[in-house]
Amino acid sequence: MPSAHCVSTVDGIILAGDRGFCELLQRDQADIVGLSFQAVTDPRDVERSKRMLAVLEDGAAPVRLQKRYIRADGSSIAANLFVTRFSDPDRLVSTLFWRDHGRALPPARLWEAALRIRHVHIARMRLFGEDLCTDPVGSLLIGIYLAEAEGRNVELAEIAEFANLAAATAMRWLTLLEKRGLVQIGAGPPQAILLTQDGLGRIEAMLSAVYDVPESILLVAEHQQA
Repeated sequence: MPSAHCVSTVDGIILAGDRGFCELLQRDQADIVGLSFQAVTDPRDVERSKRMLAVLEDGAAPVRLQKRYIRADGSSIAANLFVTRFSDPDRLVSTLFWRDHGRALPPARLWEAALRIRHVHIARMRLFGEDLCTDPVGSLLIGIYLAEAEGRNVELAEIAEFANLAAATAMRWLTLLEKRGLVQIGAGPPQAILLTQDGLGRIEAMLSAVYDVPESILLVAEHQQA
């Protein structure tokens, strides 16, 4: 599943794009750096993109948008876009997914839920301190899921950094998760970390719960209406 990342100013001036972003636009990196988002956005979606930029807040959950991009050959391609605003310095970080040769887009709602969980965890660490917000298993599983949803391979060093753990500590937790049948640790080096089918199913069930109304809330609502 194709994915891409892009960094821009809060005004939408492109500062950097990875290989995937260049492939999406069918342009070289040198040709896109310095361009306004309007230069690569389908004119039909420019106003919606402007409205999205206006509502972005520092450190908030990513804003989701589907828009069309203009490729170098003049064709238009639709992509799912998730944009997060960060400060110090002010930057917009975007992750994009699109259809390639008719393949379906990834389950965006579940991917968005995983991103929201990640952002809440980061906010907790900023507000309460890292020592009060340790969740090694949750961070590892979310990190592996995000990598797979974005079509990336994740290795030990990267997932350890993602979870804010020493590599040896991350490996101990991953070994336990492997024994529980939730992850697979590839032979290395490098050691690619993958979710098993059971692990993927459990995580997606957890992420789906973000969109489910708990039964206890429904019971309270029914009681209040009685």
